[in-house]
Amino acid sequence: MASIKYRPDVDGLRAVAVLLVIIFHFNKDILPSGFIGVDVFFVISGFIITSAIYPQMKSGTFTFLDFYEKRIKRILPLFYIVAISSLITAYFLFSPNDFSGFADSLRYASVFISNIYFEKNTGYFAPSSETMPLLNIWSLSVEEQFYFVWPIALLLCSRYLPTKAAPKILLVALVSMIGYSQFLALTSPSEAYFLIQSRAFEMLIGAALALLLFKLRSEDRSYECRFYATAGVVGVLLVSIALVILDKGDVFPGVNAAIVCFGTALIIFSGENTNTPITRFLSLPVLVWLGKLSYSLYLWHWPIQAFYRYYQSDFGWKGFVTCSLLTFVFSYLSLKLIENPARYFKLKRRYVFVGYFFVPVLSFVLLAKNIDKQEGYPERFSTEAMALYYDSVSKIELDGQTRKQFEEFEPFRPMLLGDQSVSSPSAFLWGDSHAEHFQSFVDELGKKYHFGALYGGQGGCPPIAVGGRVRHGELEAHCYQSNERLLEQVLASDVDVVFLGGRWATYSETTLAENEDGRNIYLGDITDRSESIDNNRRVFSSGLEKTISTLIEHGKTPVVFGQVPSFPFKPSNCLVKKANYSWAAKESCDTASTQFFERYTYANHLLLELQHKYPETVIIDIPDLVCDGKSCVSALNGKPLYSDNNHINSVGAKAFYDAYMLTDASGVMKTLFAG
Repeated sequence: MASIKYRPDVDGLRAVAVLLVIIFHFNKDILPSGFIGVDVFFVISGFIITSAIYPQMKSGTFTFLDFYEKRIKRILPLFYIVAISSLITAYFLFSPNDFSGFADSLRYASVFISNIYFEKNTGYFAPSSETMPLLNIWSLSVEEQFYFVWPIALLLCSRYLPTKAAPKILLVALVSMIGYSQFLALTSPSEAYFLIQSRAFEMLIGAALALLLFKLRSEDRSYECRFYATAGVVGVLLVSIALVILDKGDVFPGVNAAIVCFGTALIIFSGENTNTPITRFLSLPVLVWLGKLSYSLYLWHWPIQAFYRYYQSDFGWKGFVTCSLLTFVFSYLSLKLIENPARYFKLKRRYVFVGYFFVPVLSFVLLAKNIDKQEGYPERFSTEAMALYYDSVSKIELDGQTRKQFEEFEPFRPMLLGDQSVSSPSAFLWGDSHAEHFQSFVDELGKKYHFGALYGGQGGCPPIAVGGRVRHGELEAHCYQSNERLLEQVLASDVDVVFLGGRWATYSETTLAENEDGRNIYLGDITDRSESIDNNRRVFSSGLEKTISTLIEHGKTPVVFGQVPSFPFKPSNCLVKKANYSWAAKESCDTASTQFFERYTYANHLLLELQHKYPETVIIDIPDLVCDGKSCVSALNGKPLYSDNNHINSVGAKAFYDAYMLTDASGVMKTLFAG
């Protein structure tokens, strides 16, 4: 790669970008828009790469082998060290399923497609981020994909495109790509966030700036200092506005990311004059030093935080200090011992490609496949710990029982719950994933009272007869259409009882639980699709009442499951840790009940009101089984209840059933089913 003019202000800008990302990951409430630091990095990458290779292309000295050799030596050695360190740590800490998941992410990251893996494995129902120590590598994969495509496109354009036509084509490409990114952000947010097709324009903006500056330099053109200074001020304002107004719930990337990227490009442009205030600020020695450290900081900070959070429910100041110190120490040592030596080590090209690329990548892929094949090496844990682990991942579909299938009740799932001797189901279980996880509860009830039941629903979709989830002012079709079909089937059938379940507090509050990633859940209907807590509560209240009243009008008895408490951590990990490590034996895996009951107040009050208004309604008070005034437990009679921080496992659902059947309230079930 050609030697290009060193820009200390660009290193300073790198420092700002990495600090935004790190602060965001430490605590999203402090800087909800800190994720835009990644977009700043993308612009810088496009700018630096194009500034390096375009002059070579114009002079005829560019070669792809030279370009990729330098990219490999620059990026991969430190990635390998972080990946190996994460692999070793995960081996000792992660439960088998989490270790297998980590291995999958490692395999994808090794071949530069981790962004595709995380696009498929993040979101509302995905594993929590603390089980994904390589999650931050998605952006590195995007950059690597850009490096594969952009040099080829740039070389072809520089050789075959008319000089006057190139800027117009570049402008059309940029506008088109921003428009497509906006479309994806509205229709497929996860794809838009992680995939190259909606992110490439960000690096292309940096590349366009590099081409513009090359043209100005080749023509020996420059502007007055105040012009550069003004450009820098405008750029800072654009980035600052984004920092103030954006959060994870906004449409992104799309136009919002474009604003950040154009602002970043203006800041870099202003640095062509070293006398502007912003350039002098970004060239401060401390920022330049952090900028040189930024790649190491970015790679190390997230795995360190993820592993710390895996077994520590309370991050707090202790976590902040511990993770910050480890991040800076590891990053500094990496820069001195790994990054710089590997980057400048003299080695024949074929050995670089073999030793830096083919052998490590092949090794990671084969090792990851072996971890997956061996199901995460469960023999690493004690017998007691493994028994807890297997209970925590239990599912009714995997209990080994042969069950009847009733295909004619679509969209309800065909697997029969309860008494397998019945000729048809006499009950339905309807709702989101918080209804689904009560299948084993209903299964035990059915066995006791000799009825069969089927489950139907969509994750994240409350069982409401009117309205549904909205995003950016539009009803999400998969929710309301699914509920319409399910309700039609319920009313057309001769079932007597309909169990309803949901993560009620999420629909009344719009937010997920503490320490849980994911966007807000908003509800709307044909009269109002505004995204607000007031509208959520209106739609949730009226929709659930419509469900209950409609069921009763058609002779069905609604039985509503109360919501299971959510945890700010994964309690099954805690229980396995306690059983496996003597140093953790005295730790508590329970959680304070205060926050849950504060979030659950509106939803619980609504359920009680509906029961008072419609006395036929039965409520199974789930929180009362596991919570008191101080805490909510993570296990009942030695059985772990949860599969993650808010969903219960099959064994846990049976434990809830056992606890419920010991209460006086369970008598209503005998009346309901045994007559």
